[in-house]
Parts: sequence; structure tokens; C-alpha cells
Amino acid sequence: MRLNYKGKRLFAFSDTHGMHRKLSIPKGTDILICAGDVVSDFQEDGLSDFFDWFSSCPAQLRLFVPGNHEIIFNLCPEEASRLIPANISLLEDCGIEYDGITFYAISSRMIQQMQWLGRECGLPYKTDFLITHIPSKGILDEDMGSEVLKQIILERQPKHHLFGHVHSKGGVCEEKWSTKFGNVSTFQALCKTND
Repeated sequence: MRLNYKGKRLFAFSDTHGMHRKLSIPKGTDILICAGDVVSDFQEDGLSDFFDWFSSCPAQLRLFVPGNHEIIFNLCPEEASRLIPANISLLEDCGIEYDGITFYAISSRMIQQMQWLGRECGLPYKTDFLITHIPSKGILDEDMGSEVLKQIILERQPKHHLFGHVHSKGGVCEEKWSTKFGNVSTFQALCKTND
């Protein structure tokens, strides 16, 4: 999904499930955002291949937010972080500011902990881009979204929420509650390139 924001050209995607080399990154992209599920199951070699590819894509900034299939980030976070090249920023329950644009990511694991344990969210107010793998409840979610995430968005009102996970809604945008939502899943589009 292409976005122009504050003079920067962004391209966001998720759910390549091993087909990342078929993805065409638009020329002139300044910021690349991956919202997870780059492999189908735990595949360290698949993750390594993805990070080799992602780190070589031309961009000023590359952000990676793990999805539910990157289970190594839950089981062995230190080992997983060693797989990431220096020119890729891992965002998990933290934020980054780049050239006046703020990005924040909430992991699926943290969303579950907030749901079950009532933990507090660190998402700052006035965030430009919230990035998660899963959607919020009721927005392009096929009834798979998170009610906790919906409440966070209602309270903090990020300008954009980018996510994937729900393949059938890939490439679809919706605006609600002062936030622009974008499902950046590329799975169905990449599967069509096989036909």
C-alpha cells in the first residue's frame, strides 16, 4: 500500500508468507513498513532470506513489526533480534520518530497481555502511524480483530493504523474515529502472480 505523508513516500505491506521476492517495491520509496507474517511457519532460513531481501530494498528507513507467524520473536527474542540487519528497525511495543513522522508498534503478544492482564499501552497521543499485525475490532477484520486495540485507537487517535493478518481485506482502506485504517496484506495479490 502506497502512502504519501509529510513529503515522504511510504510503502507498507504484510503477509508475504515466503513470497516476498515477488513483491514489487515502488521506485522512490522513502520508508518501507512490514507488518509481519513474512513466513508461513517457524522458518529461520525463511526469515533470514526475507531480511536479506528487505535490507537490500532501496529506502531511507525500513521498519519491521513481527506477525503471529514469526513465533521466534515470542519464544527466543534475543536470537530473533540477531537475525535483523542493522539497517532494519525492529518495532515491538515501542516507537520511533523519523524526519518528523512518528511510528509506534504494538505486538500481538502485548495486545493479548493487555486483554488478559489489563496492562497499560505505551502508545503516545498524536502518533502518526500505529502499526500492528492484527486489526482492531470492527475495522476490515472479518470478526478477527481486537477489542482492546479498538479501545486504544479510540482513546489515542493515531492518524493512521496499518495492519495485515486478514488476507481477504488486503489493500482496503477505511476512515473511522479520526483514524485512517489500511490493511496492507499482500497475500492474495502475491498468490495471483502464481496463476
